[in-house]
Amino acid sequence: INSNTMASPLSSTFRRGVVCVSKIRCPCLPKFNKFTTDASKTMSYVNLQNAPEGFDVTSAVVYPGFLTEEEGKSLIKEAGKRLKRRRFENGHWDSVITGYREVEIPTPDEELMRGFDNDTKENDSTLPLFAKLIEETRRHIAKNNFSSNVDGCVGEISNNIRWLPCHAIDLSAQGVLSAHVDSVKFSGKVVAGISLLSDTIMRLRPSSKEWDNEQEDSKMSDDVAEHGYVDLYLPQLSLYVLSGMSRYSYTHELLPSGSAFEFYEESEKANKKIDVIRGRRLSIISR
Repeated sequence: INSNTMASPLSSTFRRGVVCVSKIRCPCLPKFNKFTTDASKTMSYVNLQNAPEGFDVTSAVVYPGFLTEEEGKSLIKEAGKRLKRRRFENGHWDSVITGYREVEIPTPDEELMRGFDNDTKENDSTLPLFAKLIEETRRHIAKNNFSSNVDGCVGEISNNIRWLPCHAIDLSAQGVLSAHVDSVKFSGKVVAGISLLSDTIMRLRPSSKEWDNEQEDSKMSDDVAEHGYVDLYLPQLSLYVLSGMSRYSYTHELLPSGSAFEFYEESEKANKKIDVIRGRRLSIISR
């Protein structure tokens, strides 16, 4: 993998509650991103220095370099075709995200099942690259992030998981993703995402849940010093996976551009702090 991956400068203006993208084919494939940080494989992409006591370190995982550049381009191209006629929005029904647009990216098999409700599946060799990448991502998550895999039944578990169609979320450079816990009703046991177009930092914080008629309201404490937090560095072409404790008991949010992330270099027992510049961000979400 080439660590000098894709750039994403974007000029946007807000008008009538919609983010209007100026002179940009959406989403275009930018040139290499000079802001991408070249972190070594020995560095931890999950900063646990301020983690609350008892935090399950296996519940929040980052896989850097999960895709190659060509694979990333394939997903961007497919998302671009499906997002072409959609406008950026300045609000969401749960008030969690602004300056965004999203679309489903079902695989050919999922589209076929919607139309005919049968068990016919395309051979992997005939699938377009974007669909192969989605299937490979799901197999990776099933193998590495479902606790029951320790029983040695990876293939069976992978086949029995009911995945929702992937979502592409295009977040403008001015967009905001606030702290929230994804709905259990609509998202399932795992929330995972491939990061494209720019690097970012995801922050996890302890949450309390109040249930009302099956609707979930996640409340987050503002006292970070008292309750702690965990930061995840999400470079382009990486995959993050939230499960278990991080999925259900912690909110997740994206920090503003320019926020600092501190790596821990295991081999040198030393820290390295960087400022992460987030531009326009495309994420491919698996649930």
